[in-house]
Amino acid sequence: MNKVRLVLAAAVFMLSASLCQAQKTGYVDSKKIFGKYKGAGDIKLQVNRALDAWNKEIGLKRAEIDSLQRDLEAQNLVISSERRKLKQDEIKTKSKEVETLIHQVYDPSGKLDAKNKELSKPMVEKIGAIIKKVALDNNILLVLDSSSGMVVYADKDLDLTDQVLEELAKSEGIVAQYQASLALFPVWDADPEAVRKKLGKLAFGYLFSSLSRSETFKPMAQKLVRDLVKDKGLEDKEVTDAKGMELAKILTAQFAINGGINYNPASGQITIKLRLFNVDTGLMLAEESEVAASQTELSGACENLVARLAQKAGGK
Repeated sequence: MNKVRLVLAAAVFMLSASLCQAQKTGYVDSKKIFGKYKGAGDIKLQVNRALDAWNKEIGLKRAEIDSLQRDLEAQNLVISSERRKLKQDEIKTKSKEVETLIHQVYDPSGKLDAKNKELSKPMVEKIGAIIKKVALDNNILLVLDSSSGMVVYADKDLDLTDQVLEELAKSEGIVAQYQASLALFPVWDADPEAVRKKLGKLAFGYLFSSLSRSETFKPMAQKLVRDLVKDKGLEDKEVTDAKGMELAKILTAQFAINGGINYNPASGQITIKLRLFNVDTGLMLAEESEVAASQTELSGACENLVARLAQKAGGK
């Protein structure tokens, strides 16, 4: 029989139904949480040990029935009808015992389900409390579970899964690899051609992707930064260095990146220039630029910039 797979509890948390109109919504992937959380793996091992014991008991009973059946077949011609009936009745009785045991173990609300719930309950309650903490820290009023099929579409910025896993690791005394929080502000299109080609938006996407893979930085959620920029009336305006530092402090980011992008119609070259700031000290740590020969090379240029800025952030 297949070993049990730990039932994944749907971690759905609502703070206030009356406040849902504010659309402060996030989501978690409970499969990912239960899959990566060490406590879930330990519980699965305990459940499987119990299941192994039950399967062994079932196997022994079936082996006994098989032995009785072989004995009956071997002696069928030489034993009396009364003796044959006694053996047949014994086989039927033991077969029913096996069927009863299988139902006791595998039926809904059976031994397996009860063991799973018994061992999982403290863990599910702990994860629920962590989800609540992360939700409150992010001013989230409603958390859904994407693995339950309740989320048809959601922006990646609304995903709280990694934050929940980090908090779980802290609660277990596990020190996660440190990454400094960083606010990446919109890349300003510095000329009409850059505006027409939407190069700033394109570069921002490449930069955010590179930063997400960085071992040095942990970029803050795009939606969080975007909403703050919009709230400050800067959605279609250049975020100056001074304003960027002001916003980064509101976001409690440790670092901030600001910059712009130019397009040269004559050569087709794209120049992107970025500045890295330490938010606590207010100092600019680096100013780096990269030239892409064409739009297809912009991704690599952004990757190079992030690598150099990461070195500067580390004091190299």
